[in-house]
Amino acid sequence: MTSDTPKKEPEEIESLSASDAASVVDTLDRNRSKIVTLIIGVALAVGAYLVVGQLETQKHLEAATAYTAALDKKEIAAFDGVLVDFPGSIAAGNALISKAELQVDQGKPEDARATLEQFVADFGSHPRFAQGLFGLGNLYHVSGDSEKAKSFYDQTIEAQPDGELTPLARIRLGDLAAEAGDADAADQQYQESYTTHPGNPFFSYADDKIGLLKVGNPPVVKRPEPKPEAPAEKPTPAAKPAAKPEAKPEAKPEAKPEAK
Repeated sequence: MTSDTPKKEPEEIESLSASDAASVVDTLDRNRSKIVTLIIGVALAVGAYLVVGQLETQKHLEAATAYTAALDKKEIAAFDGVLVDFPGSIAAGNALISKAELQVDQGKPEDARATLEQFVADFGSHPRFAQGLFGLGNLYHVSGDSEKAKSFYDQTIEAQPDGELTPLARIRLGDLAAEAGDADAADQQYQESYTTHPGNPFFSYADDKIGLLKVGNPPVVKRPEPKPEAPAEKPTPAAKPAAKPEAKPEAKPEAKPEAK
């Protein structure tokens, strides 16, 4: 069966191809300036992106170097310098956490709490955000503020449900429950610390806590009072040396009478 559509001769095909090519060239000529402008614009955009990326990388390196130097100095002023020179950076957030740790070591827990409060308020997207929350929970726990401690432990778990500190936060919640006298709630928190986070490094720690719950609080044994010390003996006075006998005066020879 033959087609009714007439076939184009080779000469007609070549003529059409030449016509199409001429049309394309003409279109390029008429839009040459627009095309050149577009190419230049794309090149500038790519160049600007690369430059900005390079500058950001350089800035991150400088911030990281400054933070490392502050760690070596272990001084509050050095950590504050990172905050001033690189505000909002990852290094600045790290500096706040390290500053709080240093303040704890210096025996200034209230200053450490204020520092971590600043970190939590300003660095919500920081990779160590959960660490700041846990640190606040621990500081409030030690100070005796169970309500705030529980709040920050809960926030730690919410911030990183599968984070490294999450099982430890559950253990600390168990400690709060045990301190409040709720052994069942404490046992549940201890068990959840490893049932919901299998393979975490705090398994033995939680298991020990469960063991202590089963034992209960051992009776407090009073330490025996120390025996009163015997009074010190008075030293015996040293014997006085015997007195030397007085020397008797030598007898003078009697004078002989003179012969007459």
